[in-house]
Amino acid sequence: MNGNRERLAWFILIVSFVLCIGLAVGLPLGGRHLVLTACIDQKTLLEPQQGTPRLQLRGRGQVFALTGPSWDVPAGTAVTTDHSAQSLLTLYTLDGELAAVATVQMYGDTEIVLLSARSPRFAVSPLPHRVVLELQVPPSPVEAQPAEGRVRITVSSAAGRDTEVELRTAHMTALLSSGSYEARVRAGSSELTVRGDGSAEVTAVDGETITLGASQRAIVQPGADGVSVTPAERNLLVNGNFARPLEAGWQSYHDEQQAPSGSIELVDVAGRRAARLYRDGIGHAEVGLVQEINYDVRDFSSLIFAFSVQVQGQSLPGCGSLGSECPIIVRIDYKDIYGTDRQWYYGFYSVDHVPTDVLQPWEQQVPLQTWVPFDSGNLIEVFEQPPAVIQGVTIYASGHAFDALVTDVELLAQE
Repeated sequence: MNGNRERLAWFILIVSFVLCIGLAVGLPLGGRHLVLTACIDQKTLLEPQQGTPRLQLRGRGQVFALTGPSWDVPAGTAVTTDHSAQSLLTLYTLDGELAAVATVQMYGDTEIVLLSARSPRFAVSPLPHRVVLELQVPPSPVEAQPAEGRVRITVSSAAGRDTEVELRTAHMTALLSSGSYEARVRAGSSELTVRGDGSAEVTAVDGETITLGASQRAIVQPGADGVSVTPAERNLLVNGNFARPLEAGWQSYHDEQQAPSGSIELVDVAGRRAARLYRDGIGHAEVGLVQEINYDVRDFSSLIFAFSVQVQGQSLPGCGSLGSECPIIVRIDYKDIYGTDRQWYYGFYSVDHVPTDVLQPWEQQVPLQTWVPFDSGNLIEVFEQPPAVIQGVTIYASGHAFDALVTDVELLAQE
């Protein structure tokens, strides 16, 4: 009997010792693991830009029209645009104040599912901000014209921490680091392009993995050529994302009839570096950026001008009485194949124009204080005459008081 008590005492002593050691070691390790891996949801803003995107919270239940900005975008939410709609999804981390970690520009006929958006809870965590997206193609309303989903993704570090975006399609998974990217998905293939700086690791559904660098494109076609890497379209402009000072590629100018003159400065807006053209005054003034190109484009089959614009304010209605004073105007100077110097214009305004004012066919109204992407289509087909040499690009603001932003300026040429 005494022997049983002695064995029981030793058993209790050993178990207590093991539990004591386990708690002494396990609690600190568990606490450390919690501190290093704990995450919180990011703040997500969804803004309609054109048309009426559709929203389905958490991927189930009622689908409703998105008529204004919404912060109610939980994980699992599906956002769908038809051919006439565009939308902007911005993801923020909260570190004292909101800081954007990624923006997703959705074009027409596209569906994006936000699978997750998480950031580390504690500053000592080594984990990056992480966003997981799925890009899908909505059913095409016209069977003879299959839809093509298209997004532009900008990934930014924030609060001293890197950001990683995982983009999934039916054909691939791509891990995106800080940089700018364009993704397209069709019924039988997916495509990812690295615009400017950045890198991406692309893995096809069959397990083949490649790494993309700056200005490269991956085309994934399961069952065909697998993953193929090609050069992206050549961007004839430099520093179009304004990551470097304005002097890197651009020249500024000011033209005013009376003080004060306008100003141009680089600003950060929701994780995007942009050029701000600003003036608060009365009387005509003009301020702009010019980049000389002088590039022979006769061997190219496609030439596309694209950028993002936001009108933050303007004093004149429309583009003024003569249709020449828009908050933002783009001018491309070119020499056609007959040797004639020509110019192509496109302008943007937000405040309704007066019915008696001149409205140029190249002027477009955009929502106030909302990023709007612009894509010219193939300029070789749009220009009055086929171009031989692109001489330069000018982006300027004209009017009395104006406040506008531009970024992601590209002139993409493809042979």
